[in-house]
Amino acid sequence: MNILIANDDGYNAPGIIALANRLSQEHEVVVVAPDGERSGFSHMVNFFGGITFRKINDVDVETYAVDGSPADCVIFAVKYLYKDRKFDAVLSGINSVLNIGSDIIYSGTFGAAQEGTFHRIPSVAVSLRAHGGEDYAFAADFIAENLEKLLSYATENITLSVNIPCTNREEIKGVRIAPITYRPYEENYFCVKDGDGKERYYIDGHSLKNYPRAEDGDCALCEQGYITVTPLQMLGTDYGMLSAMSGAEFIL
Repeated sequence: MNILIANDDGYNAPGIIALANRLSQEHEVVVVAPDGERSGFSHMVNFFGGITFRKINDVDVETYAVDGSPADCVIFAVKYLYKDRKFDAVLSGINSVLNIGSDIIYSGTFGAAQEGTFHRIPSVAVSLRAHGGEDYAFAADFIAENLEKLLSYATENITLSVNIPCTNREEIKGVRIAPITYRPYEENYFCVKDGDGKERYYIDGHSLKNYPRAEDGDCALCEQGYITVTPLQMLGTDYGMLSAMSGAEFIL
């Protein structure tokens, strides 16, 4: 297969290197990824600022670094760098932290994968609780060994999100298909003055551990040691509510 790999941690992050090297053993793989950290960029696209890119030498897999968002990387690869190539899959990751629950709203990893879906390419986002380490071998093997099965469920409106709760195969209890669930945070802003004395505000927080969670949801299952696979719609119309609202009247 012809595979495009992107991420939000940057082209030189250990997760994307591990995934690219593993998949290149069996497939034609190229990497087009941000030139630095882009976590939390969601599906942002740089329409007005322009982007630049450079080819990375001395790497095992053909790699380009782009100074845009994760989604920019996918668009740029599909529409410019490899416009004459038909990609069979877009993979995003392996992210260094989980993208479970409502965290998916902010995820640049998922945004890159969903951009692949937008271009009608089967796409999968992959995240791992790496605990700051660089052991991505099991996660890369899991994706490689299950790639065709995963892609068979990634349709023109569905992006798959895979979350792997730990780096050790022996600690994994199994694989579950799971919905995303609400994951609220306790958040606070703190102020730091820059060199010019200007106040800049940063957000800091942590997820609420005691918040009730559905036992069959991705958050709870990952905490129990299961790999979760979640299908997410690109076009998220709620057809039940669409029908319920069909008789609504509005004031003009």
